Parts: sequence; C-alpha cells; structure tokens
Amino acid sequence: MSNRKKNQNSTAFNDYEAFAEAYVTRTNSNAYNAYYERPAMFSILPNVESKRVLDAGCAGGAYTEWLVNHNASVVAIDLSRKMVQLTQQRLGNRAQVYQADLSQPLSFLSDDSFDIVVSSLTLHYIKDWDGVLKEFHRLLSTSGLLFFSTHHPLMGFQVGKDDYFATELVEEEWTGFGNSPVRVRFYRKPLSAIASSLANTGFVIEQIIEPRPVEECKRLDPESYQKLSITPWFLIIQARAKQI
Repeated sequence: MSNRKKNQNSTAFNDYEAFAEAYVTRTNSNAYNAYYERPAMFSILPNVESKRVLDAGCAGGAYTEWLVNHNASVVAIDLSRKMVQLTQQRLGNRAQVYQADLSQPLSFLSDDSFDIVVSSLTLHYIKDWDGVLKEFHRLLSTSGLLFFSTHHPLMGFQVGKDDYFATELVEEEWTGFGNSPVRVRFYRKPLSAIASSLANTGFVIEQIIEPRPVEECKRLDPESYQKLSITPWFLIIQARAKQI
C-alpha cells in the first residue's frame, strides 16, 4: 500500500479530492483496511442498534454503511468534499453526511448528541489531538464511547526520524491509486502522547487493540498477511467519556 521513495510526479500531499474514488475502491478490498483494521474495529464495537453515532472521518462511507446496516442513527463527516459526495451516493438518505474539519469546532453539532464516536484512520492527520478530543467529549453523552484507529507508534517511528518520543510530521508515498504515486503526510506520536491527550480531555482508556489480519487475508494477500501478522501497523483504542 505504501512506498516511501519520493517521486516528482506524485499527486499533491493529502489531495484526497484527486484520488478519492480510487481510494474507496481499493480500501473496500485491500489487506490493510478490509482484512485488518475494519474487522478488528467491528469486533469491539458494541450493539449500535438505536444508538446515535458520529462517524468522524467517514472517507467513502464504509463505516457509515456498516453502522446504518446495524440500525444506528448516523451522522458522518469528512474534510474532503469528494469523500462526502461518495458517502452520500453510497448511503442516500439513510445517514446525515456533512463536510467538516475535525481540527475546528464542530459547532453545528449539539452537546451530548451522540452515544458513540467512531473515527477510523483519521486522527493522525491532525497535530493537536486535545482540540478534537475535547469536541468528541462535548458531543458524547455521559459515559459515551469513543472508538478510533490510528497509525501504530512503531509504524510511525519507522517512517519518521530518530526520536520515538517526538511528535512530528512524516511523509509516505502510496502506490496503486492511479498512474502516479500519492504523497501523504501525517503526524506520528508516541503512545504516551496519545494516552495523555485522552486523559487531558476527559477520556478513560478501556481497551487497546494491536490488530492481526483475519485468516481470509492469508489466502487473498499472503505477503501482506505475513507482514501484518508480525508487525503492528495500526492501533485501535476504546475510551469512555468521564464526567468532568
């Protein structure tokens, strides 16, 4: 999925408008998303029937669709206009879908309006986690649950420089999303920084998951299966909003 070699013909950094359709198509069936991150996240989500759920960073709507199919009432948001359009096309009127920037206050959403927040592979694009986590806490009802996945600190350290404890902007190139590699930048953080941001914003960590690929991945993509079986790539955290 990734290739760290630089290429002058690459798409502009994080230009999801340019490769949104290719991203959605590929992540529907690739090892890292379909057979690694999503199954692990789905395995720890509670019964969402009749729950109010925010899908924060919905991309093309894979999580939104799963949540709606399990009878949740879903609001989905994404920074990318194209991703919002693709999610709207996928869900029709079965979910409310908005374009919104998680690094800014979500003032159009009311306090205590959700039981669950789900955020898949989104937070690592944001430097200041305290700001977005404060918003999640505001939006959640008392004892509401937050589930999010992010790049594993070890994976980020391998892409980054020499100081594991630094919070730094790092760069990758992704291939397989068109004729040119896609250049992506994200922030890598140590585990202690992730835990501190949650504690600072009123969350208690209940569960930390270092996923393993599901068995089906072994048949469909044995190379990725082997890699993901011995090297942590993503991290999934379940946290509960405490009263502050």
